[in-house]
Amino acid sequence: MNIREIGGVVVISTNDRLDALAAPELKEMIKGQVESGKKRIVIDLGSTRFIDSSGCGALVASLRSLLKEQGDMRIAAPNPQAQTLFQLTRLDRVFEIFDTVELALSSFPTS
Repeated sequence: MNIREIGGVVVISTNDRLDALAAPELKEMIKGQVESGKKRIVIDLGSTRFIDSSGCGALVASLRSLLKEQGDMRIAAPNPQAQTLFQLTRLDRVFEIFDTVELALSSFPTS
């Protein structure tokens, strides 16, 4: 996974799989960002080809943690499998999902 900051928003690019092995790492990365005061996060799924229930759980738990700290998270560039998964689990109603990282970044209010 890769972390970068663009205009005050943290962008975390996930690897090929967001599964039971990768989910704890993602949660820890987000937790570390929140603890350091970064509360606007975009999860870039552009390179992620597979997401399982552990990956979904990590995203939901991370969003919940961010919201408790008055933060927010966006999902960017999900592939068709991920998009279908979000729709079937109705997580598309929980997350703001964007086609590109740029669109996700521009969705945050400017400060």
